[in-house]
Amino acid sequence: GPPFIVSPPENITVNISQDALFTCQAEAYPGNLTYLWYWEEENVYFKNDLKLRVRILIDGTLIIFRVKPEDAGKYTCIPSNSLGRSPSASAYLTVQYPARVVNMPPVIYIPIGIHGYIRCPVEAEPPVTLVKWNKDGRPLRVEKYAGWNLLEDGSIRIEEATEDALGTYTCVPYNALGTMGQSPPARLVLKDPPYFTVLPGWEYRQEAGRELLIPCAAAGDPFPIIAWRKVGKPSRSKHNTLPGGTLQIRSLGKDDHGEWECVATNVVASITASTHLTVVGSPSFPSNLCQMPPRTRGQAAAVGGGWGGRMKRAQFGPHDWLSLPVPAGSSWLLVDTLEPETAYQFSVLAQNKLGTSSFSEVVTVNTLAFPVTTPEPLVLVTPPRCLTANRTQQGVLLSWLPPANHSFPIDRYIMEFRVGERWEILDDGILGTESEFFAKDLSQDTWYEFRVLAVMQDLISEPSNIAGVSSTDIFPPPDLTDEGLARPVLAGIVATICFLAAAILFSTLAACFVNKQRKRKLKRKKDPPLSITHCRKSLESP
Repeated sequence: GPPFIVSPPENITVNISQDALFTCQAEAYPGNLTYLWYWEEENVYFKNDLKLRVRILIDGTLIIFRVKPEDAGKYTCIPSNSLGRSPSASAYLTVQYPARVVNMPPVIYIPIGIHGYIRCPVEAEPPVTLVKWNKDGRPLRVEKYAGWNLLEDGSIRIEEATEDALGTYTCVPYNALGTMGQSPPARLVLKDPPYFTVLPGWEYRQEAGRELLIPCAAAGDPFPIIAWRKVGKPSRSKHNTLPGGTLQIRSLGKDDHGEWECVATNVVASITASTHLTVVGSPSFPSNLCQMPPRTRGQAAAVGGGWGGRMKRAQFGPHDWLSLPVPAGSSWLLVDTLEPETAYQFSVLAQNKLGTSSFSEVVTVNTLAFPVTTPEPLVLVTPPRCLTANRTQQGVLLSWLPPANHSFPIDRYIMEFRVGERWEILDDGILGTESEFFAKDLSQDTWYEFRVLAVMQDLISEPSNIAGVSSTDIFPPPDLTDEGLARPVLAGIVATICFLAAAILFSTLAACFVNKQRKRKLKRKKDPPLSITHCRKSLESP
């Protein structure tokens, strides 16, 4: 069968004059693979100035030697073994180089009386960060000239040019890699801008199908070129500009309805004049048909500007359209009872007393799946864990563990409490590095419930588990008066005295018993037992 790409090329970025290398590995049976490489849509071996600096290896690797800025773009690898349809894979080459000036004009024309620009045509990768200007061989300080401003792209905007602007200009662009040098010198010349000698009227009304001429003429040095354009959607009717600048529309159509501009342009400046054309007849087809977000599954909302609509499933043919009535004056329609995960097409038309427009452009809408599944957010933070509450004499010590999962460090914690049904904030500024909090000044004989929430960037986690504790006996005991003791304390004292008395009595009895046992043992040692011995007469004298 045909090859299968197992290692597609990847995007690479190299500096100018370095070598670029794209890898492309495929597998196939039979394995008589050949590789073709394309720059954009052109074979690399057919592209001028590139064909002498490329080489395709037997394993499909493409090497570009001494890359130039013009080599940047999309490169496509196509392996083939002459069986079936060959696959393809693409990657982009980015060439980084210092900022350089391209096509600096030798003469810069600035209009007199209106604003103008002194531009420095630059190419750079990465983008330009700074442009320095010289005027007559000296550094130009733009702030010294009234009405002059240095724009972000390095151009100088002149609000109203005077003779102070005359001179020779050069520019030097810079980016992160530096600059390729100064531009060629350009001489600034002041010229009168073009001006209209004949202006079109404010408004023109004509019936559909008729011819219409709208005059416009201009003059200047050099002589300007006049062109007409329609604002917004372009007209599909046949129209042209006559030699004097007049717009000619041979047969007015609904597309011609709207605003038109006459543009006069020469090397100094471009000026425009506007007029509005009203085509009398049936309305033109509605525009800007779009889908609003569906509110529930099986619904779609189409927005237009007409009083009639149609719909069909995308896979159906052109004869399967269904009509949809639209209430008069409405610019939207809610369509329900649609199938989930289905592509539908919508179109709308407009009507007036003179006729009906053609249908608008078709909009395709895909209904949602059932049930609706929402993708898991990329940034998440889980609740804090294992919240515990311990009573002390001074208050309640709350401890917890940080969230198990959080995309970024925790910024802070929020401690909440409740006595009844409503949760209230106890402290919302606990540092993200803390895992304990001491709650003081709680009301006595009250049951409290606590929970903690983690804050990461703009996200607040779900609350942790709830820890409950009673504030009874949290605080120091009340002061005792001389008149008497509190009942619990008195009971404790009596119990202690009884315990001590019992302990003394038990100790005394034990001591007596041990003493008697000791006396008996001593007495036995003083009176040894009697022993009887037999006396024999000795044969020997003592």
